[in-house]
Amino acid sequence: MSEPVRVSSQRDARTLARAQGVLVALRRCTIDEAFHEIVDASHRHRMPPLRVARALVAVAENDGNSDHGAVAVARYEWGSLLDPESVTT
Repeated sequence: MSEPVRVSSQRDARTLARAQGVLVALRRCTIDEAFHEIVDASHRHRMPPLRVARALVAVAENDGNSDHGAVAVARYEWGSLLDPESVTT
């Protein structure tokens, strides 16, 4: 079982909720599944879940001024969902 994600502020909670919303929209999954996907990705890349969540939102918003390391993780994990034209068959 995964460790609880510590949300220290309303801003962090909103960021996590927005990232979950991105995944719900892209994957058509539940909020819980989206949460676990973010936490699992954070464990795989040894990065805090909120950092991954912020990067996912930044990539979805096409924000190029974000944490480059975390954005690389978000693009690796979800890039094909966010930019379907970049996927080759």
